[in-house]
Amino acid sequence: MTQRIAHVDDDPDIRDTVRQILKKHGYEVDSYHTANDFLNSLNDPAVIPDLAILDVMVESMDAGLNTYVELHNRFPKMQAIFMTSLGDMILPYFENKSQEWICIIEKPIEPSVLLSIVRERLKTVKPEMSAS
Repeated sequence: MTQRIAHVDDDPDIRDTVRQILKKHGYEVDSYHTANDFLNSLNDPAVIPDLAILDVMVESMDAGLNTYVELHNRFPKMQAIFMTSLGDMILPYFENKSQEWICIIEKPIEPSVLLSIVRERLKTVKPEMSAS
């Protein structure tokens, strides 16, 4: 079964590049321009991703972080990757939270590194993805 990845980024070039890289390596990719579009898509069980790649600053300075909170509330064990130009500056946001389900990578990222991180995150035993 093909693994599904949701990618949220307001930069069309980044969305297209990430989509091409991931699709070339066999992943199903759903790209979203806004965090709101992504969150609305979660109402359709057919497009629930195995992994979400989120930009932090999409519609606002912290839209990606707010999206993660809602995503984590609905799907507590879903893997998430933050792909951001802010790098480790967002770490305080996750104080006292499990690092098991999130990962922070800094833009720009080499395709081989992105693929390695995605594979590693998806390698874990798939948690139950039913909404809580």
